[in-house]
Amino acid sequence: MIDVYGHLADRNAKGSLIMIRILAKTTAGELIKNIPLDAVHGENIEWYWIDLNEPKEAEIKQFQQFFNLYSIAAGDSRHHSKRPQLKYFSGYNFLAVHAMSPKSLRLYEIDLFVNHAFIISLHGKNLKEINDVWHAYANSSMLDEDVSMNVLHKILDKIVDKYFLIAGDLEDRIDAIDKSSKKEPIQHLINRVFRIRSDLLSFRHVALPFRDIINRILESKHFQLTDAQRAQFRNIYDNLARLTHMVESNMEITADIRDSYISLTSYRMNNIMKTLTVITTIFMPLTFIAGIYGMNFKYMPELSWRAGYYFVLGTMFGIGLAMFIWFKKKGWFDGG
Repeated sequence: MIDVYGHLADRNAKGSLIMIRILAKTTAGELIKNIPLDAVHGENIEWYWIDLNEPKEAEIKQFQQFFNLYSIAAGDSRHHSKRPQLKYFSGYNFLAVHAMSPKSLRLYEIDLFVNHAFIISLHGKNLKEINDVWHAYANSSMLDEDVSMNVLHKILDKIVDKYFLIAGDLEDRIDAIDKSSKKEPIQHLINRVFRIRSDLLSFRHVALPFRDIINRILESKHFQLTDAQRAQFRNIYDNLARLTHMVESNMEITADIRDSYISLTSYRMNNIMKTLTVITTIFMPLTFIAGIYGMNFKYMPELSWRAGYYFVLGTMFGIGLAMFIWFKKKGWFDGG
């Protein structure tokens, strides 16, 4: 459980990272770290950032009660939203955004409770995006005005920067398909294309609503942004717009590759079926002739003819050759 009255160790008994860390700014402008949780409500505290890493459900409930966070926001934190969210509450705003693993494309939700006096971040995994921003501010000699919005911008910007790396990796995977097109079976290539399309769809389901949330932040009266901050969030919006455009373009490219491979497979299948049809058609009259002379009736005039066997074989060969030449002139063997 969270001890709201005492300091927390940097590591637990198993050596994992701390569950909670606190960064605060006093009214005198002093930067202090890892104070007792209840000290953030002191009169000398102007602003604070509380970061919770991998909290248990009971700890979230206790934290919710201590800070009087509405249950709907805490519920979002526990059950994890599949898409980015932005909700407004009395006294603070709630955001749910997602960091993404470059290798597995697994999503890790980051819940952010923000107002001018504090920012609370809650996440189920130790994330580099959060750590980078934390260390940048924890090692800073002084904090700017309106720190919450600056911290929020830094976190969102770090997340989007990681998105660009992922988008670049997806484009590299698409390029690798083209290089492997002559080495791998078509079925393997098609499977790779479908996997990439699935990853692109998952990526789009995160990036597109993320862009809409940034737009809502820019347009909402719940976020009091300075001109400089507005420009910073506008830059994030533009980057997400570029990302969504990249995803849409790559979706079209993979669709073209998929359709090309499917068309090529159909073309080859048609050629195979055409060849089998030609062979079957050529042998149909030959089978008919062989069937007639295989009936073994006693009174068949040709049975007593000495040259009958060679005559029938010659006739069958002539019919087959004539049909082959005719199909050849019709172009049935072209491109086979």
